[in-house]
Amino acid sequence: MTLPAHSDHAPAPTQRRSSAPGGRRPGVDDGGYTAEVALQVGEAAHVLGERLGDPAMSHSIADLEQSTRGFAATAEGMAAGVAGITEWLRAAGHAGALTGHASVVAERLVHVSRELTRLADAVDAAEHPA
Repeated sequence: MTLPAHSDHAPAPTQRRSSAPGGRRPGVDDGGYTAEVALQVGEAAHVLGERLGDPAMSHSIADLEQSTRGFAATAEGMAAGVAGITEWLRAAGHAGALTGHASVVAERLVHVSRELTRLADAVDAAEHPA
């Protein structure tokens, strides 16, 4: 998961991995892969945020709507992921303040996703007035 022009250099040999049968990458357990993807999503969101804030970049209203919908989907996925982390922590015996905090974060991410969807709808309405 890389954005065009995300990096000015090719990945280091340790970053290049081929897919193994069944979609797994050799030498990477599910947890390592999950963490790697989460970091890549975060980096991609950061790069996208910079591009959207760059006055030299031109954007159409449709681009902005799609970007906002993409952010909404990302926040929704993050909410599901944090909810999964919460359940994992509970199952591992880490109940209490830690899981309570994680649960609140997941709920806030759901709220953010809904608000981003509402913003995308408003951007769309600005482009297509009734």
